Amino acid sequence: MNIYAWLVALVLITAFLLRGNREGNKVYVIVACLLLFAVFGLRNTYYIGGDSTSSYLHSWQQLASTSWGDVMNWGPFNEGFYLTEKLFFDLFNGDYQLFISILSAFVTICFGHVIYKYSPNPVQSILYHFGLLLFVFHFSALKQSSAMAILMLAFDSVIERKPFRFMLTVLIASQFHFPAMVFLAAYPLSLMKPDRSFLLLLLLTLGLTYLLREQILTLMLRFYDDNEISTTITDGVQFLRTKSLIMLVIVVVAVLLRKPRAEDRTYCTLLEFMGVAVIFQTFCGYNNIFERLADYYFQFSIIFIPMVFDKNADREPLFGWRLMGVIDAFAPFIFCGYGIYRFLSYVSDNKFYTPYRFFFQ
Repeated sequence: MNIYAWLVALVLITAFLLRGNREGNKVYVIVACLLLFAVFGLRNTYYIGGDSTSSYLHSWQQLASTSWGDVMNWGPFNEGFYLTEKLFFDLFNGDYQLFISILSAFVTICFGHVIYKYSPNPVQSILYHFGLLLFVFHFSALKQSSAMAILMLAFDSVIERKPFRFMLTVLIASQFHFPAMVFLAAYPLSLMKPDRSFLLLLLLTLGLTYLLREQILTLMLRFYDDNEISTTITDGVQFLRTKSLIMLVIVVVAVLLRKPRAEDRTYCTLLEFMGVAVIFQTFCGYNNIFERLADYYFQFSIIFIPMVFDKNADREPLFGWRLMGVIDAFAPFIFCGYGIYRFLSYVSDNKFYTPYRFFFQ
């Protein structure tokens, strides 16, 4: 039984023991995040993590002979991440393991904060964190992972209607991974009602994205290293398209089971985020840069999906109360079960995550 299976088992056992729901979610989220960090942040960074064991490690080693001024020239984008690397390199005498552990702790805290504050069922949220492969994604893509975590904090500003704080948070995130600027649209989106006009806006955006896909691709490639993303996709297209289908299913199920209403602001905002994610993911077969853009919105699905099945939500029974009760009871188990299977299958078949090693191994 590999470490990832043990992690899932401990998350479920902890939920049973600590009543990981709205009644007792604070303690559960803390304990669950500690378990996540134990695997995420204490991994051996020279063996586990994909890009973090290759390109990021290589750039880290170059910092020994790189001045602060030269680090600024590594951009011209993502300076925030490079300067943070340089700061930690100097503070901790080039200890890459410690840098990754601190970064992992920050990401875990940000996701834990959003799950605790907004999810009606933290257990489901953490299981979706596995099943949607966000957990393993953070092992590898350090720049985007940092930006995604910062944008998790920006969600507070969206819900609390604080535009200046929101823009500042997004700008900070963009200094770690410039494509995070795509999240600037999140605030005006949250002011819209998810009605016919919003649907028309999505269709218009879809059309414009298609017409301007070459220009978008050219622009986005400027923000990546030459060896980080290829201009054509040969491997993994089926995986990316499967993810598109998963996104679409989530949106359809959500609309059928919980009709958006203006007073249900958080749910409506997240539903709109899912719509934007579907648009970007639609073009993933053209280039996986579009998946990177989609993830900035789709990461919030870990709190959105539990809202869809929230038994305490005030909603109309589209299929009758009895059938709705059955759906609410069994659908989350199906979603979570599939997510666990998907997560364990992915890490078991991926050389960057298995066999697992802790930092002391």
